[in-house]
Amino acid sequence: HVSVKVDSVVKSPSSGHISAVRALVSRAASPNLVLRRFMFTLGYPIAGSQNYTRLLPNHKDKGALLAYLSVEMPSLAYAGQQISVAVDVPPKLLAVCEREVRFYDKRMLRAQSEIDELGSNSDSPRLGSDVSLSVSDTSASDVTLAGDKPAAYVTGFKQFCGHKFRVTPDTLIPRPSTETLVEAAARVLANIGTRSISRVLDLGTGSGCVLLSLLLAIPNARGVGVDISEPALVVARSNSQLHGLEDRSAMLYGSFEGFTTDASIVAKGPFDFITCNPPYISAGKAARMQNTVGHEPSLALVAGDGGYQAYRAIHASLAVNPNVLTQGGCIGFEIGKGMERGVRRIFEDWKE
Repeated sequence: HVSVKVDSVVKSPSSGHISAVRALVSRAASPNLVLRRFMFTLGYPIAGSQNYTRLLPNHKDKGALLAYLSVEMPSLAYAGQQISVAVDVPPKLLAVCEREVRFYDKRMLRAQSEIDELGSNSDSPRLGSDVSLSVSDTSASDVTLAGDKPAAYVTGFKQFCGHKFRVTPDTLIPRPSTETLVEAAARVLANIGTRSISRVLDLGTGSGCVLLSLLLAIPNARGVGVDISEPALVVARSNSQLHGLEDRSAMLYGSFEGFTTDASIVAKGPFDFITCNPPYISAGKAARMQNTVGHEPSLALVAGDGGYQAYRAIHASLAVNPNVLTQGGCIGFEIGKGMERGVRRIFEDWKE
């Protein structure tokens, strides 16, 4: 009973630009809802009632902002003229577009900076056939990576804690926010080290960047990185070799559920500190973040139980064998935004 007649669509070619859709919606009790649904079918993320958008695969906090520039009422007329209302593009919408353009430009500048810095190194991989890179003389926003491939996967390297680490699509790309975990662990180890040699266990080690950065910061430390992904362990071992840490680190296969009873891991302990940046994005949230994390391994990002699965598994494993930690030993987690209360509830029998 609802009809949408589309006269024309002028779609934005890039982030921050305005798209114009000229359409006639008739016999609809909620034409706004109809148009938002229509914009979604065109491929736009949409904004509006969260009850409506939650089931759609887009990030609920970002989407298209709709501004009606003209409204025509063909069934109504005054003095023989069709009634219509037309306005300029609202300043607020223009301001949001300008902000998005600045954000997009900064992201492209960052990506190009990484490529310039790491791509010039003799041991950095050359751009492959699946990557196209073009830089305009006038605007960094013309930097494009085929399929929006992250710059770290183009160069094969990422800077973390002031050091260069190899990364591949089998490993998570290190984030600056995770450097906080390294800094916190270093501070704690300075106070609780029980021997002349501190021992660190890194769960879900991925590229090994957290563990190896700690070993580079603490000369008397040794460590073990554990991961369930064999391809990721290959990358971690190559990074250990890259930084000359083969004698002070070991990269072992293991899981959150079984690390405290795995003989090969337990034999390397007991540990003064366990670091862990586990997967903590829920499946629903991950579906809305495909543009952000779609190139990275879901194994390192997505967790069941609303994102809390890894924390519960680690807590249960430590309950089975708490002696994997030294007396006074500590575990440090990275957690997702808004997860503090949930993780504290899981570890309520621990001292924070």
